[in-house]
Amino acid sequence: MTQFGVQLHGTFPMHRYSELARAVESYPFDELTVHDIVWWRPVWPILTLIAEHTERVLVGPDVTHPYLRHPADTAACIAALDELSGGRAILGLGAGSMLDAIEVRLERPLVAVRETAELVQRLLARDRTPYDGDLFRAREDAQFFWEPVRPRVPTFVGAYAPRMVAEAPRWIDELRPPGMWAPEFFRDVQRRAREAAGDDGFRVGCDVWISIGDDRDEARALGRRILAQFLPLRVFRPHVEFHAVPPAEIAAVGEAMRAGDVEAAAHLVSDATLDTFVACGSVADVVGGLERLLEAGPSTVTFSGRLGPDADRALELLGREVLPAVT
Repeated sequence: MTQFGVQLHGTFPMHRYSELARAVESYPFDELTVHDIVWWRPVWPILTLIAEHTERVLVGPDVTHPYLRHPADTAACIAALDELSGGRAILGLGAGSMLDAIEVRLERPLVAVRETAELVQRLLARDRTPYDGDLFRAREDAQFFWEPVRPRVPTFVGAYAPRMVAEAPRWIDELRPPGMWAPEFFRDVQRRAREAAGDDGFRVGCDVWISIGDDRDEARALGRRILAQFLPLRVFRPHVEFHAVPPAEIAAVGEAMRAGDVEAAAHLVSDATLDTFVACGSVADVVGGLERLLEAGPSTVTFSGRLGPDADRALELLGREVLPAVT
């Protein structure tokens, strides 16, 4: 059975996260996660607030990455979150994005993500075996001065790049490609991940960028702004190539984004491209698209981002109208 979650971005004022956390837990969601992007509010203080104001949902980053934080620090953060939440932590890892402006190179992302997953779990388990990776190392005395409440937390990777899909299922619990809405690419990723895992039951979920509201046009306008931020990114290339998005559209959106004109970039996103990647519009729009996606059998569907023009109303629509219509 598919589980449902909400992934928030650091776009809200800090005081809002406790309110949003309580709202999410009042609806039939299983998870509440936060995306780790350096240009938004930082993920770990937000997750602390969420853990303190929830009792049931799983909490964690979706996703964090190894390019600004050493795996030992990630291990300490997830262990502390697990302790604070009473064993509800979940760890999402990925290759990172939007680091070009500070000239951080995403070198060897597959190796970096795999070694982060391995080293985090080694530290949580208090395994004293030296770790000798290609990018990260730990001696036998690499050990926390306190004992994590669990020796392992569930770990997933947010990715759809071919090499990551081919290898990650061997060392994680779940794969969750982001930006899924049209189900064709999801089915392709799901098939390849399960072949790599050698297991038809290997968990493959997805993140869905969403903008839902009572005013359909307003919700779709926000969806365009959301997509414009990601459409030109190099990490998004396998997705846009699969769906044959016109290169001229991607180039125009990218040029407007580099100029800092998000509104102009958003207006350059076509209806066809928007409806391929973003669940946006009315309840009827979202229910219809979600029914098609659920036919592919995702293990988890996480509604991601700003949620809608009014985040509280978006959660209410998802929790009271969308989920009951599809479950």
